[in-house]
Amino acid sequence: MAGPLTRLGLGDESPEQRHQRITAGVMASVYRQVPQSVLGSIFGSMALVAAFWHAYEKNQLVQNELLLWFIGMLIESLLRLRAARAFRLDPEPAKRARLWAWRWVAIAVAAGLLWGTAGSLFFAPDSPLLQLVLLAVILGVAFGSLTLYASDRRALFFFLPLAVLPLIVRMVGQHDAAYYSAAIVLFAVFLFTLFFGRNFGATMSEAVKKNYENEVLVEQLLNEKRLADEARRAAENAIRSKTQFFAAASHDLRQPLQAIGIYCSLLRKRAQGPLEPLTKNLSTAVESLSKLVEELLEISRLDSGAVQASKQVVDLNEAFSTLRQEFVPIAAAKGLRFRERRARLFVETDPMLLQRILRNLLSNAVRYTMQGGVLLVARRRGGRASLEVWDTGPGIRRDEFDRIFEEFYRGESSKAETTGGYGLGLSIVRRICTVLGHSLFVSSRPGSGTVFRVEIPLAPRPARPRVRSTAAASGALIPFPDHLIVVLEDNAEILTSLTRLLGSWGARVLPSPKFDNVLLERLSGEPKVDLIIADHNLGGPINGAEATLRIRELVGNPVPVVMLTAVHAHEVIGEFKRLLQARSATDPSIAASISRRRGEEPVVLQKPADASLLNSTIAQALGLAPSAGADRPATSPA
Repeated sequence: MAGPLTRLGLGDESPEQRHQRITAGVMASVYRQVPQSVLGSIFGSMALVAAFWHAYEKNQLVQNELLLWFIGMLIESLLRLRAARAFRLDPEPAKRARLWAWRWVAIAVAAGLLWGTAGSLFFAPDSPLLQLVLLAVILGVAFGSLTLYASDRRALFFFLPLAVLPLIVRMVGQHDAAYYSAAIVLFAVFLFTLFFGRNFGATMSEAVKKNYENEVLVEQLLNEKRLADEARRAAENAIRSKTQFFAAASHDLRQPLQAIGIYCSLLRKRAQGPLEPLTKNLSTAVESLSKLVEELLEISRLDSGAVQASKQVVDLNEAFSTLRQEFVPIAAAKGLRFRERRARLFVETDPMLLQRILRNLLSNAVRYTMQGGVLLVARRRGGRASLEVWDTGPGIRRDEFDRIFEEFYRGESSKAETTGGYGLGLSIVRRICTVLGHSLFVSSRPGSGTVFRVEIPLAPRPARPRVRSTAAASGALIPFPDHLIVVLEDNAEILTSLTRLLGSWGARVLPSPKFDNVLLERLSGEPKVDLIIADHNLGGPINGAEATLRIRELVGNPVPVVMLTAVHAHEVIGEFKRLLQARSATDPSIAASISRRRGEEPVVLQKPADASLLNSTIAQALGLAPSAGADRPATSPA
């Protein structure tokens, strides 16, 4: 089975290969000590030669022996340094670990023979002082090199006996009680040193083995971290690619849906007889498809960070009133009770995003509840407001609590229902809560119902209460007889369908795929323009915001504007403000003709927008219906 060691190339190592790696580690420790050991040997041999050279200045034979021995020490030292350098330059010492170990044994034999020769050859029976010097130098070098040679047991067992035993033999050969005693003591020290060196070598080998294993573990961890980082980067790239795809495709996805929706509205208006239920079913399918695309694009915007929270103080009673008007009839149509428990609380949040959260939770609650009711609650929990949506639906198993927030996942208890959605609502709720920094909780009992809870920081009550929004316009379509509407849309199908739809509502339409001289010539013959409907992307150097300002400048009046576009509302409004400020700063005399107050900023509708929403928005812009909001321009939910 493949594992971390296999991925490192270590899982298939044989015991022999591991032993070679450990031996190479031991040899690396040995050869690192060579320069210091060589320095000690040279100084010791020089001290020995100096002492005996002066004592035997009249004995040419001994001096020649000293000179030859010292040359041998120099040659051994040079060979040791050369071996250490060659080991250091070896790119793969583990493959030749056995060779390097035997080379070191050979060096130990040579060093032991040289020091043993000194102990046997230069032992001066008639000079206790020279004997003391010889003994001190040999024992100092031999025992001082213990850590060096003890790293390899064979090198130790060759070096130490060869270096010390000849001196002990010479002492025994003096046939004197004092020398016998000294020899016994020295032999005991030799045995102890040999035993200690053997244990030291075993300890060092074990340390090298542990160090090797630790290196393997560290390399394993680094490799696992690298694999995890690569997997994380791959997942992030996949998410980024998905987000970029939806962001780039949002305009292309919305354009045909907008055209299909408008054509369906025209078709339903003209269909009669057996075609009427077919056109109704077609419109329902288009609405479902539009909803799915909008939810997918909303998830894409949330993931890409395009949705920015604009927090302000929100009166929960106002938010509840809007939701009640929307969901009471929906619940009643299913035979469910819709109840509220309000509290006079103010919270700091983005009102549009909060409405989106509660609307998704309530939609799910109504969709999956077959009997009983739905309860919307606001209560104080310490310094936070707890907004809760209760239902008496089938409930959710505990092991599904995390999965229900995944895209396209529907709980097991809800799969039997044919009225289910696409499994995107809760995923959007979780993402919006993340953007807003609100806490989201769920609790449920299968068969009894579910509770979703959103906790939001409380805010102090504002000094002046906000003006309540006027109720939405009636669902009935409003005609626009004798109103001239300029339509700027680069998509030919949408331009054609919009022209027909507006014409069916009694409006006079001046359509154009872009802002050009042809449009200017046609506008110059019109006494008045009542409304401009424009896409933001017109496929040329002049976008929708720039085109509307130029038309306003041409007619000398801040004509109402509805931007029907796939571009996000914040981007459109921001571009409009930037262009407005730039044009007003360049020529202050035209400021009054292009805008006088914030209410004349464009109303932004996100594609695809159905016919009823478009009709009510146009009616509000023309002053034929109450405005959708008193404090800011109406936009479709982003």
